[in-house]
Amino acid sequence: MKQQLILWIAALVITFIFGFSNRITSEEYPVTGTVKYNMHKVSYLFDKVYRSNDDYKFQVFSDLKGLKIKLQYKNEDDLSWKEAELNRNNNIYSVKIPNAGPSNKIVYRAELDYNNDKIIVPNEEGVNLTFWGRVSKPIMLFYNLALFFGIFLTTRIGLEYFNDNEKIKKLSLFPLIFFIFYGLLVVPIKRTYELAAFGNKILSINQLFDIKSLAFLIIWIVTIILVFNSKKRKTIALVSAVFLLLLYGINI
Repeated sequence: MKQQLILWIAALVITFIFGFSNRITSEEYPVTGTVKYNMHKVSYLFDKVYRSNDDYKFQVFSDLKGLKIKLQYKNEDDLSWKEAELNRNNNIYSVKIPNAGPSNKIVYRAELDYNNDKIIVPNEEGVNLTFWGRVSKPIMLFYNLALFFGIFLTTRIGLEYFNDNEKIKKLSLFPLIFFIFYGLLVVPIKRTYELAAFGNKILSINQLFDIKSLAFLIIWIVTIILVFNSKKRKTIALVSAVFLLLLYGINI
């Protein structure tokens, strides 16, 4: 019983670590930073993805009086930047960027100006922002949790390698349920909302599904087949679990 508990906890910790790695290396992870003028801090956050039908609200945070901030943005192929000045409300500077529509991108950056000391943040090239249609919080929650629990269970099954009384066959079908739910249901629903296609148009197969989400399902189906037809199921389960963890934790 104690060994079982240790394996479950180990699987949870390992999955959490790889999940955290997935988040901070994701193409969607925002760009943040802080600039100092004397003793005053100016903090900013540049999102890379915006899922909403509304205009995007860009914000900078600072208590520095006399600071001027200009937002500069353009389409990817444009040479010149459009500009919009941020308005201050208490310690929050903000301005709205017009929504470019699902799957469209812009490049944006900000110019900080304090007593003619100008700084471009986060860099001269700017940050790419991709617009998508609104996706509800429950769908995003299911999207993240379905994959997390699928990987958590495959990791736990892989750790059966260290268990003399292994139960790989008995456990192997549970992650399959999560991967089917994730790859064949949640991902297509999420992508349909992102492309604002509900009631408007029928999406093609390559728009509804992505290779990585289907890879989790396919790899585990192959793993189950091998587990039920090989005497080396402990090794097969461990290798498959490691491969899925790498696929989950490293954004490719």
